[in-house]
Amino acid sequence: MRFLLLPFLLLASSATAQAVPAPLNGIWQLNDLTVFGKAQTALPSTQLVISGGQLRGMIGCGTYSGTIAAANNQIKLQVTPLPPRANERCLYALPGAFHGALNASGHYIISGDTRVLVLFSTTTRLTFQRIGYVTPVKP
Repeated sequence: MRFLLLPFLLLASSATAQAVPAPLNGIWQLNDLTVFGKAQTALPSTQLVISGGQLRGMIGCGTYSGTIAAANNQIKLQVTPLPPRANERCLYALPGAFHGALNASGHYIISGDTRVLVLFSTTTRLTFQRIGYVTPVKP
């Protein structure tokens, strides 16, 4: 019996480590990026899609993807920009301040009505507005 219980516990702990709280799942539009208390105004249209332990999104003409883990208002994101198509040139396909701000985020707050998401670190704050919902795929 002990031999069967250990693999089950390991499997259960790895499944929960990749899950995110349900209110985080959705499609989010970036409203504000603040670095060292100064708002960055030159950002293009930026979206973030969170579904389960995965995320993807777009910033201007560029796209990015990565992983997310969150619990108890702490968050860990790891994103990288995706290369553009062969016939496309895009400045936002390179790692930039936005990607760095996402990766540096260590905490999050979500409003009671789950319409506003704030990701923050010691130097940056990203404020998102929910524009849609997603249902994560079960593995």
